[in-house]
Amino acid sequence: MSTSSVLQSGSTQIGRILISNDDGIDAVGIHILEEIASAFSDDVWVIAPMENRSGMSRAISLHKDVIIEPHGNNRFACSGTPSDCVIMGLGKVMDRGPDLVLSGINAGMNVADDVLYSGTIAAAMEGALMGVPAIALSQRNGGTDRQDFDAAITHGVRVVQHILEIGIARRTVMNVNFPPMAGVDVRGIKPASLDQHKFGDQVVEGSVPNSYRLGPLMARDETLPGSDRAVMDEGWISLTALGMDITAGDVQAALATETF
Repeated sequence: MSTSSVLQSGSTQIGRILISNDDGIDAVGIHILEEIASAFSDDVWVIAPMENRSGMSRAISLHKDVIIEPHGNNRFACSGTPSDCVIMGLGKVMDRGPDLVLSGINAGMNVADDVLYSGTIAAAMEGALMGVPAIALSQRNGGTDRQDFDAAITHGVRVVQHILEIGIARRTVMNVNFPPMAGVDVRGIKPASLDQHKFGDQVVEGSVPNSYRLGPLMARDETLPGSDRAVMDEGWISLTALGMDITAGDVQAALATETF
């Protein structure tokens, strides 16, 4: 399968898989994702940031060098952003492109208004832009212990298989979020829209004078019916198809040409 291909419905075995994330090469979630990927391919590559790069969105390193360091068999650490990782993987590290990009498993959900901040989703988007089918995976309330990822560990293979069976369209990222519960208690996979939860940010004092940093997100407790946060609250794994075209279609259609 070439990197310009779409994974058609029914495909469950993959030639080559590229894995990245934004939590870093040593994060517990990326090791779990490697285990999941091994169920679909014996040709798995990992190219991930040297350290945590959460919240980088689709930032890329311009006008400076990016360092790539080997970290074992087909594993590499990158000094740049999650997007850099995928770009370098496709353009430099691998001898040929992958047939699937998997990003994650993020320690924390990537839902609602947060999706455009997420480096996890950005890495998957970079693959989608280059014509490679891509899936982003996140574990709500995930942390630094494997037990925090029990829903993802229990159901990760089945979720990826489900997505491969239905197919991944071009320029689309399939965004998966696992609920924060034991795998045995998860009800299944449910399509979900993006919630609308943010109403502000807390800005706190930094460590030196005139410095500040972002505190916890100010989020609404209520959820939109059928949204990603809502279905997770109900015990489902949320699945949202994210398109690369963020044009507001209805608004755009109503705009009129103005001549001078």
